[in-house]
Amino acid sequence: MKILTTLALATLTVAAGTASAVPTFTAGGTALAGEGLVTSVAGATTINFNDGLLPGNYTGAVFTSNHPSYAAQPPNDLTAFYSVGVSDGQITPGTATFSGGLSYFGFYMGSPDTYNSIVFSMGDNSTVVLTGSQMAALGGVSPNGDQSVGLYINAWAGQGASFTSVAFHSPNTNAFESDNHAYIAAVPEPGTYAMLLAGLGLLGFMLRRKAS
Repeated sequence: MKILTTLALATLTVAAGTASAVPTFTAGGTALAGEGLVTSVAGATTINFNDGLLPGNYTGAVFTSNHPSYAAQPPNDLTAFYSVGVSDGQITPGTATFSGGLSYFGFYMGSPDTYNSIVFSMGDNSTVVLTGSQMAALGGVSPNGDQSVGLYINAWAGQGASFTSVAFHSPNTNAFESDNHAYIAAVPEPGTYAMLLAGLGLLGFMLRRKAS
């Protein structure tokens, strides 16, 4: 994967708590014919919206064709895509919720604008905001809505941290278009496993005592 730029939490907006780790953001993906860019991260699961349906854990809109006046397909993407905005069935924000938490989330965005932004809700109840200007800077492009420009954005929650939801914002205007969302589920820390095993052991002990 070609990493163009890396952005760490220090330059982002954090609210509603103290982040337990430092999320890292990069731009870079793999070109796939008819799909634009997809994740280059091994082991990630991809949501490509190609069935034209909105997943049950998402809010927002899915379009199966290009609508340049209010929701343009990302460059070289000939398939259905996800969009948030203020008209034609779109809403803002549109949110993807992951109850178990994620260690990684990525997406292919088209025509980056200053008014686009992403809000990552963290497992510790903090939030991290990635602005349209910051996303454009990751790819070394201008956030001017150029429909010929697309970026694959990668987000890593950091050691011991997780993303519980990802909200796509395009306030007051259309649109924030994206596709090929990818994710990796968070793996519980060793301490979590230890507590779980201890709890199961205690439960087993209590059941044995009750049986005797």
